[in-house]
Amino acid sequence: MRKLLNEPFVHFVILGGVLFAGHSLWQRHVTKVDRTIFVSPAEMERQSQIFATENRRQATDADIEALLFAHVEEQVLMREAQRLGLDSDDTIIRRRLAQKMRFMIDDIGVPALPPRDELQTWYEANSDKFMRPETRSFEQIYLSPKGRKSTVLSDAETLLSTGIDADWKSQGDAFMAGRIFEKLAEPAVKREFGTRFSIDLFALPDTSDWQGPLGSAFGVHLIRLTDVTPETLPPFKTIQPEVESLWLEEAKRAENTEALKKLILKYKVEVGE
Repeated sequence: MRKLLNEPFVHFVILGGVLFAGHSLWQRHVTKVDRTIFVSPAEMERQSQIFATENRRQATDADIEALLFAHVEEQVLMREAQRLGLDSDDTIIRRRLAQKMRFMIDDIGVPALPPRDELQTWYEANSDKFMRPETRSFEQIYLSPKGRKSTVLSDAETLLSTGIDADWKSQGDAFMAGRIFEKLAEPAVKREFGTRFSIDLFALPDTSDWQGPLGSAFGVHLIRLTDVTPETLPPFKTIQPEVESLWLEEAKRAENTEALKKLILKYKVEVGE
């Protein structure tokens, strides 16, 4: 018997048996873990809070039971899909995982603001980001193209050439947005009247005379400018909170970009031909 135990082949068989038994035990453990769905109190509390937020009331016992079933159902379906390899090479899953990873990168933290003098230097170097656009205030006489014997353009030119009296608000046609507009920048004028009108309005000379006619999708307009405020750069001290906010936003974006670059550098990229 002692001689038999000294045989290498017997050692091999015994070692194989131990490894097989260990592997079986491990597989049973893995299978048990894989087949076990543990719902923690913290998870149920999270689900209850989500329910309360979405439904504007606290969850009842029946709601909790439904939440528990939905959570277990989701876990079972997810694990079975993974077991079948359905998560492999799926575009939607890849994008979702990449999105979650990006959220983790974005959650690195908030950069510390630089000293005030450095922030002011940055503000001066990026002054174009803080410029206030030119605004124009104006009054208008609107002429609708509907119900006219002559063209609306010729009527507007006649009105402009014969002179507009002091009671200008009674002339022309009613306009839904009104007759007086205050401190409008170009984007606001575009939204209200259209691109062509906006370009023409901001090309008018700064004079208190009636000018035009200017065309829009609505009809024709005679314009009198009442205020022209040129493009300006506010002093740093008056908009420091805005400068700080934009600096933090750009610093955060730069940090996230750098973190993503470091992750990418961990990988070797090969492009097949």
